[in-house]
Amino acid sequence: MSTIKVEEIQHPSNSNNAVSIASDSSVSLKHSGSSKLVTSGTGVSITGTCTATTLSGALTASTGTFTGEVIFQKEITETVYQLTTTASGDITRDLDPSNGTIQTLTLGINSAVSANNFDTGQSLLLIVTASGSSYTITWPTMTWVGGSPPTLGGATPTAIELFKVGSTLYGATVGDLG
Repeated sequence: MSTIKVEEIQHPSNSNNAVSIASDSSVSLKHSGSSKLVTSGTGVSITGTCTATTLSGALTASTGTFTGEVIFQKEITETVYQLTTTASGDITRDLDPSNGTIQTLTLGINSAVSANNFDTGQSLLLIVTASGSSYTITWPTMTWVGGSPPTLGGATPTAIELFKVGSTLYGATVGDLG
């Protein structure tokens, strides 16, 4: 078997490197001299738009934006984020869509919630259950569909949809789930 050792590969018609190979065996594919796909010991990084006919396996991203039409042909599974309050005075919880769009809140005391991390266009479904008697929630400044916040169902879970449009946070009671 033959071995060819190179650090850079260029097309003969220009001086831009098309492929770079580092001493750690990482590879960089380039367009006009700019890295677009780079391998590393932990995976592959892509700079620019990635177009694919199929994606398979685990796909995670800390940030990113889909533009154009996105079609999911299978289910979307999401972790349900759980918030709790206790009788020991832990009474304020921040509702944050980055924790997931389905969140549960179990009340162990009268509590307050804030919504400091909502950006316009974000929403979440909040399911509230009281562990004992009918505890209450103090809500942030928001507009309620129907004019007022829901009366919670106590031990029966109450579903509430929260969403932000512009600078206004809205709440809509879906209803009791029992």
